[in-house]
This record gives sequence, structure tokens and C-alpha cells, in this order.
Amino acid sequence: MIDRQGLARWSLEVDDAGFAQALAALGALLAAGWRAAPAAGRRQAAARAPGLAALAGATGGHEQAQAISALLAAARQADDIIDWQAPPLRAVHGLPAARVLADAWSAFAGQAAGRVRIAVRSQRQRRHALLPMLQALADPAVAAGSVYVADAFAADGRIDWQLPFMIAVLPDDPLAEAIARLPAPPRPHWPYRLGVASRAMPRLEVLVFSGSLRQTAARLLSHRSPSHAALVLLLGGLDASGDALDALLRIVADELSAEGVVGVDGPAASASDAQLAALIRLADQLAHNTPLDVALRQAFGTGVTAFLGDDLRRISALSHTVGTLAARLRALPRHAELALSERSLGQLVDSSERIGTVLPGSARGVAAGARAPSARSVSPQQLARHIGEASARYRFDHESDEASSLTEVAGELRDQELAQAVEQPRSRFVQHSFWSRQHGQLVEERQRLRVGVPVLLRLRIGPPDARWQSAPAAFPAQQLPRQQRRHRLQLVFHEPTQLDQPLLGELLLPHTGPSSVVELAFTPRVCADFAGRVTVLHRGRVLQTVLIESRVTAADQALDERSGGRPGIGQRLEARVRTNWSDLGSRRRFDASFVLNHSNAGRPLLTAIAGRRAWAKDLSGIDEPVARINQLLSNVAHSVADYSGGLTEGDNLPLFIELARLGADLYSSLVIDNLQALQSQGMNVDQETHIQIVSTRADAVVPFEFIYQYQPPDDDAGVTFCPNALKALADGACPQDCAGQQQPRRHVCPMGFWGLRKVIERHVYNPAVDVPNQAEVIVQAEPVGDRLRLQLDQSALLAYSQEVLAAEIDPLLTSLRQQLPGGVEVATSWDEWKQAVIGARPTLLVAFPHNTGERQDIALEIGGMPFKTLRLPREYVHADDSGPYPLLLLLGCDTASTAQHYANHIRYFRQAGAAAIVSTIATVFGPHAVKVGEKLLQTLLAIQRQSTRDAEATDRSLAAAPCLGEALREAKRQALRDSLPMALCVVAFGDADWRL
Repeated sequence: MIDRQGLARWSLEVDDAGFAQALAALGALLAAGWRAAPAAGRRQAAARAPGLAALAGATGGHEQAQAISALLAAARQADDIIDWQAPPLRAVHGLPAARVLADAWSAFAGQAAGRVRIAVRSQRQRRHALLPMLQALADPAVAAGSVYVADAFAADGRIDWQLPFMIAVLPDDPLAEAIARLPAPPRPHWPYRLGVASRAMPRLEVLVFSGSLRQTAARLLSHRSPSHAALVLLLGGLDASGDALDALLRIVADELSAEGVVGVDGPAASASDAQLAALIRLADQLAHNTPLDVALRQAFGTGVTAFLGDDLRRISALSHTVGTLAARLRALPRHAELALSERSLGQLVDSSERIGTVLPGSARGVAAGARAPSARSVSPQQLARHIGEASARYRFDHESDEASSLTEVAGELRDQELAQAVEQPRSRFVQHSFWSRQHGQLVEERQRLRVGVPVLLRLRIGPPDARWQSAPAAFPAQQLPRQQRRHRLQLVFHEPTQLDQPLLGELLLPHTGPSSVVELAFTPRVCADFAGRVTVLHRGRVLQTVLIESRVTAADQALDERSGGRPGIGQRLEARVRTNWSDLGSRRRFDASFVLNHSNAGRPLLTAIAGRRAWAKDLSGIDEPVARINQLLSNVAHSVADYSGGLTEGDNLPLFIELARLGADLYSSLVIDNLQALQSQGMNVDQETHIQIVSTRADAVVPFEFIYQYQPPDDDAGVTFCPNALKALADGACPQDCAGQQQPRRHVCPMGFWGLRKVIERHVYNPAVDVPNQAEVIVQAEPVGDRLRLQLDQSALLAYSQEVLAAEIDPLLTSLRQQLPGGVEVATSWDEWKQAVIGARPTLLVAFPHNTGERQDIALEIGGMPFKTLRLPREYVHADDSGPYPLLLLLGCDTASTAQHYANHIRYFRQAGAAAIVSTIATVFGPHAVKVGEKLLQTLLAIQRQSTRDAEATDRSLAAAPCLGEALREAKRQALRDSLPMALCVVAFGDADWRL
């Protein structure tokens, strides 16, 4: 039964099928410019489209039907789309008879042979008002190839559609288990993947929910999705009406940054087998270059209600992908070369044997032991030209034909773009300007800010411009992923003397030219030096911070003439956490970022950003719990035997009770007041798993790893370890029916500590040593291009302090020599260490040094010889610019103490080229340090071996390999199970996205 709404009286002469046809014809006429004859006394509007005059002059039903049918045919576009506009309900005066319109549509549809695509133009009409009409237009009698709302979402350039395109569900979706069991694609470079979304997939093409619109909106509001998507597919249909429908659609689209939401009703939305089969049909159709709206109809039938943006529909077509790939190929440097299989070249270009040169050996993506097809090295510009010439003949008949070949090109192209950051002609900078209102006009402030005078701070990223003040170092925007058209960056501004809390904004940064502008208003309140920090973030991770420096004076104070007219407001770079941004499109989303620094008055501060919230906290007084934690762990280091008889035995229980109580105090101070307020925005801090910490001073420290999120245990004799503690460490999560959770004050659980629950990515940065002597370029090793993976299983270099006995090192040395084919060298001095790095180029560095000295004289001792690490030469870490960056384990006596000189050595080794550094934030003495290091390496090497076997056995991309952050978290859990409580002190400095 079709809901005819206000057109019931007009359409009495036709049945439901006839009404659907008449409605289709009427809306198409209106979209083409036809208007009903005016009521008596009203003037006739002029016809706005060719052929409408013939319709006005037609007499008799048959003649009118023929004229309307001809007009519909003329309105049908080359791609079979016909625009449709909703008719005014109840204003039926002057409309052609419903029977005439039904006959006209029937004749038109017969000629179109089921290919016509009805693009509903909402004309700002509410979506819920369109719903009954969409359902009528989907009637089989209309014989449309598709029906969709074409202008549901405005294009903002943020969505993307790449090959292979990904159709995924969230891990808690009922379809997740079935999708995880799907076999691998039948051949390499398959044009699509079905999978389970994770934070390793920050942006997907299609995200599928088994639930309805209401259920999906509730799920997204209660718990954020780790991935955004261009298209959202709701297999449970649209279970809302009225204003609720519009609101819920907007929630889903906004939460996922989508430009399409599709509801599915009918058989394909019921059983999981039918759902899975329909998703595969959808993927196949898209791989055949079927338009998105048509592919949805063919996959799910007439039960599809699609709200799409024109931009999404356009970029999801393979024919569009051909053009974008060709443009990206032409943008590569002329010296670049792509390695492509002969088969793909034969599919994509004419006379492929005349392009490029044959490559010897295996082609990429071929499993070990399989016969490798021949491949050619091809110039990207030449390939782009030939693709442009041949693309008109592409048929896309099979997934394994042109779609698969284009996927191979896309993969090679991504590798080239990551390996070579193509420079833009003009650099861009973080820029600002201050404005105040004087005599009714906005006037720029370039000398100072004044107490009580409101100011407008405008921020952007753009090329040099005299109207803007810029940071001294360029923002590396040329390295942003070229395939993504615009990037959404988050800006946080805070000046602790003038503002109680930070101000937050977002900007869109295109590939060229200036970004959008963020405008923030505040009123200076104190006469003082001004140091406002601008933090730039992408997907929850800090990229760069700059300081805007000036002074705040009394409003009536005259300008200081001694300034000589020089600007009293300027910028300087404070921290550049990441220098190469070419792979931001594949970077994982983090849940929260924390910047640790100090105010002008020397007060320790924390600036935090999570979701759409930012806040600041004075950390004065943090030294006391930090010192207590350090003292507790130092006691463990002095008495290893008392803690090594089993995690739940010996002195471990009182240690963990005390640590949990200190950690609960940190949780109360840092989490409850701010992070828990984010639950209304879909972020549950206890469940979120990834945070980033950036320290801009070596002594800016907060031991986040020791935050304890469960209720603190009582301090009496009745408290025990949770009975599920060991199982939780093995599984990586507490069971839902955990007894310790039911009585948290009577139990202590290691999984309550953030260091064992979360991936914590730490960075240290000091602008004073960014470029030593303004001459030497600092290496900030980070996963990018063809250097995404740590190669721990090659060779190693080991050294240790005279405080460590050789007998304590022997088990570790024996284990490493059994596992590493490249061998293990032992250095007895720093000179030997340097020569080994230069000669053997080890990919794993292991040191158990002793920390000596203070401030600039801080040094590490191995073999009885101390060595000052200030401005450490690269020859001590990574002598080969082209080789893999090494992982450094720096475990020893107070090497990154929470008590003082935090992370001094860490910073110097990172700047010398260490990919990441695994260290400690408490005193760890000799035997315990070696045991912890041995267990960590045992787990990390086992994870890398398994990862290598998985990659060789399947066509798995490197993006699916385990990340260092997760691997180290697992290693710490296993070490704790083996009764090594000092594993709680282990932290990693550097990028958590390094692959193993």
C-alpha cells in the first residue's frame, strides 16, 4: 500500500502502480521546469525548458501523454539520470491527469529499458517529507534503475574513495565474525576488501551497521567509531519518521564524516548470510564501474532508501578513479618508476609491450614459492598518457580485469607518493593575527595586547602574506597525502595566565593555498608577558606546537617608543612532533593527546585534547606522587628476589596495593573532572585505548602509565589480588563476570593500570636543540614511505654497565644469538659501540647503562666509561641514511627517572636516529633490568616472526602488521605474568605506528 499523502484525490483514477508512475512523471516535469496552470486571476509563469510549450498546447489524453513522454526523454541525461522534484501536496489545480502521467511514464520507462536513475532534488525539503515519495518511486512499476536523494549532503572535499575500497563493520557488529571468516581474495590486487574496522583503518569507503538508524545513532553517541567512512549502510533500515529522521541522519553522517547514508529494508536486511551475500554483490557491482546508486539497488533490491551527496556518487565510480590516478601519476617526479605486472599493463594500455622495461625476479604481492609473473618498470607520466588514450575501451566486466589492474597501479602509486614528498612551489606556515574593535572598526594589533580589551585571534595555515604573522619554520603541508583533497586539522590555543581553559577550533587545509580561518575571541586580564600556545592536531595526535609571544599592558599605557617600531607580537616554533606528514591519511586515530610544558612563571602545566574538548591543568604538586611511585619501585629494584616468586606471591601484593592507591589518586586528579565529562560525546575514557603524550621540557613528567582506573583497594589485610588477574593479563582484558570488578575495594588488579590497558605514545622535544649550532639537521626517525617496519630480526648490538655482571647478561645473549641471523655484537665501551654501529649497522640496540651526572653533564656509563649524550652524534645510533632505523632498548639505572632529568637521554638518542626507544621511568638496577629486557625482547621478536610468516603466507598489506605500541603493551603484560613488576616502569618514546 502506497501512502499518497495529499495527492489521493488527484490520483483516484489509478491504482498504486499507476500512482507511482504518475508521481515519477510529475516530479520529473517539475524538475524540468514545467509549472501547473495558475488558478483563476493568477499569471502564468513562463516555461523554463524546451518542449514545455508543446505540452501546454497538447489536447486530449493520448496527445498529452505523448508530449510528456517526449519531454521526459529529453530531460534524461547521458548517464540515464533524470532529476525529480517533489510536487506541492494538495495544490493539485492544473496538474495533468494522473492517468495521462502514468501512461507517459510507462511509455518513457519502456524506452529506457529499466536504466533510468531518478535523482531526487530535495530543494531544501525535509528528508522525512520525502520518505513516502521515495518509497513510491521505488515501486517496481516505475522500473527505475535506482532512486536516491541526490543533494542530501553538501560536498566539503573530505571524503575519499581509494582502491582497494573497503567495506567494513565495527568489531561489535553481529556480522563481524562472519566477515572475519571470509577467505582471502582470489588473487593479489583485488579491487575491494571486506573486513572489520579498527583504528588502523582511520577512513573507510563503506561502513556497515546491522542495526537500524536509531540503533546506529545511539551506538555512535555512546561509543565513538574508530573509523570514518564516505558511505554508511544501515541494514536495519530507517526506523524513524518526522523530524527525528532528519536529526538521526545528521547524527550518523556527522559522527562518521560521511556524505551518504543508506537504509535497507526487506529480505537482504534479515539473515546474516543474505546480508553478507548482498555486500559482496555491492562490491562486485562497484568493481564493474556500476554507479553507486545503481549498485545499491542491484545488491539490495527495491528496499533501498538512499540519501547521497553528488560528490560521493561521483568519486565512487571507477571511471572517476581512472582520471584521478592518471592525474596523480603525472604529478610524480619524472625520475620515478613504477613496477607493474605485464598482465595489468595489458589490461590498461594498448601495445603494452612497447612501454617500459622488463624487470627480473618476483613481482610484488606474490606469495613465497609461487611463480612470479613478469613485470615492467614504467614511467608514471608515460603510463598516465597511455591510460588516458585507452580508458574509453575499458569494460570493467570482471573484478579481475581493469579494476584489479587499477588497484595494482594505486598501490604502486601510494608507495611512490610516500617515498617521495613532492614539493609544492610555496611553503605554508602556521599564521596568526590579532584584532580589536576601535571606534566601530576592526583594527589589527601588532604591538601588544591590552588588559580588558577583547581581541579576536585569527589562525590559519597559509603561504607568506604580509597581512599575517608566521611561524619561523614552514608547516610541512606539502607532505600531506596527495590523494586526500582536504585535511581537517584541529587547533587548540591556550595562554595560562590570560585564559582559564584552552580554546578549540578546526580548519580545512587544501593541497594548495591557505586553509580556512579559525577565529577565537578572548579578553586579556593580567598585565604580563604573553606566551600563547597553538597546538595543531590530526586524528587526535599532536603534529606541531608554536608559541605566540607578546606582552599584555594596561589599556591606557603608551607604546614603548624604544621598540623602534618593531612588531611586539611574534611566533616561534615550540615542538615539531612529526616532520614528515606524507602518510597522515593512513595514520591511526588516537583518543586523547596531552602536552606537558611550563608557564612563563615556571609552573608545570598540562594541556589536554580529547574529542571535541580541550582543557588545561596546573600540575603543581605532581612531584609528590611521582616521587612516591619512584621510591616504591626503587625498593623493588634493590630486592629482586622478594618479588620474583610469582605475581601473586611474596611482596608483590603490598606493592600493587600501594601503587594502585597512588594511581587512583592520579585518576581522580587527571581523569574524573575532565575526561569523564566526554562520555556525553561518545568517549568512554576507561574503554579508550590510545593516548599520546608530548613533553616540551625534559622534566615535564606525568606518569600516565601508573594511573589506576578501578576503585582503589582498601589498605587493610583483607585485600587480595583479583582471582582473574593472570587470566586478564593473558587475554588483554578483564572478564565481564570478574569477581574483582564486583568487589574492587577488596581486590587489586594489574589491568587497572593504564600502562597495561592502553597504548601510550610518548614524545620529548626541546626546541633549543632542534638544530644544533644551526648547522646539523636532526634526524627524527618516523614510519613513512618504504620505512614503515622495524627489522628487529636482523642483527643486534649489546652493551652493559660495570654494575651488571656478565653472568646476568649471558642468558639474554644466548637467546638473541639463537634468534638473530645477523649475529649479536657486544661492546665493552662507547667507542666499540660506535664502531659496531658504523660497521654492522645493527637494527636492534640493547643497552643496560648506569646513569651519572646532572643537567648538561648527564652521562651513561657502560664498561666503566661514562659518556655524555648531549648532542649525540648519529654514528652512535644510525649511521646509514638509507638503512632501516633501529629500535633501542635503554634499560638501566634511572635512565629516564621520574624523579629528575626525565628523558634527557631519550631525546638525544631519538635525535640521532633511533626509530623508537624502550626505556624506564623509574630506577631499575642490574639483574632486574636484564630480566625485564630479556622478556620484552622475547615477546617482540616472537611477534615479528609471526608477522613475517603471516605476510609471506597471505597477500596481506603492511598496514595489517602488528604495531609497536600494541606489541610492547603485550610484552609488558607477559613480563608481569612472569613476576617482573618492573615491567610497569617500561615506556616507549617515538611513534607507536612502527610495524613489526
